[in-house]
Amino acid sequence: APPLAAIVGRRSVPRRDHVIVVGMGQVGIRLCVQLRAQGVPVVGVERDGRAPWLRLARTLGIPVVVGQGEDRQVLERLGLRRCRALAAVASDDLDNIGVAVAAAAVAPLVAVVLRAGEHEAISETRSLLPLGVTRDVTVIAAGFVTAHLRGRRPRAMIADSHEVYAESESGSVEPVTLSTRESCGHR
Repeated sequence: APPLAAIVGRRSVPRRDHVIVVGMGQVGIRLCVQLRAQGVPVVGVERDGRAPWLRLARTLGIPVVVGQGEDRQVLERLGLRRCRALAAVASDDLDNIGVAVAAAAVAPLVAVVLRAGEHEAISETRSLLPLGVTRDVTVIAAGFVTAHLRGRRPRAMIADSHEVYAESESGSVEPVTLSTRESCGHR
């Protein structure tokens, strides 16, 4: 296999039970920090060796491989078959879809978390690929804000395919009523 382009930050890349985070912008760095705080080893992948967030990754000791996240050989070298999950969180939806497709080809049983917005390709991809569970983070965030504005202090948010729920400190779970996008007058 060809050598990886470069490793930024810590030089040792986890070998198993790690999470591969593709896209080391603000979302990717924050995800790596949160996962490591939970004791989960991570390795990042960033295509641009001059990306501004790489300096922070180095400071935080996050190993980052400079390479293409949709390159099957890169994913294999990073131990995709032995990892807990892969998170494709770059800012470009189409790049994230490409990473998800490559990951499914290399290790179809590995969980893939895909950051995707409102791009028309997302709905097409859902019909072509078995993407599994889909949750709208914007709706979950709106539920969190709504619960706070209504005086609740949610400890966690839970979403299923139709509703968003707020879990209180006491452990009780209550639905959060949100307007649909179509009925909202604040567009």
